[in-house]
Amino acid sequence: MSRKGTKLLYKRTVDDPILRAVLADINKSAQTPPPGFRTREQWAKHWRIGNSAHADKYIQRAIKIGKLVRRDYRVVTKTRLRLMAHFGPPSKSKAP
Repeated sequence: MSRKGTKLLYKRTVDDPILRAVLADINKSAQTPPPGFRTREQWAKHWRIGNSAHADKYIQRAIKIGKLVRRDYRVVTKTRLRLMAHFGPPSKSKAP
């Protein structure tokens, strides 16, 4: 199968009103992670680590010591909407 001619499903112009409504709903359900939250691959690039497996070890250690938290966001990747893990700083909550 060739990827030639593959277009993003979410930006396709359509004439059918039902399909247009479905695509609009999919676009609305996509989320934008807040600043500071990155995927495993983005952390690897930020830390200048060539392998995301090594970044995963560092991320897991950062979660263990409380420097990062994991949150899942629905994001549009190349051709579809996916649930992806993002890692970022914990929220600042007030101590009781």
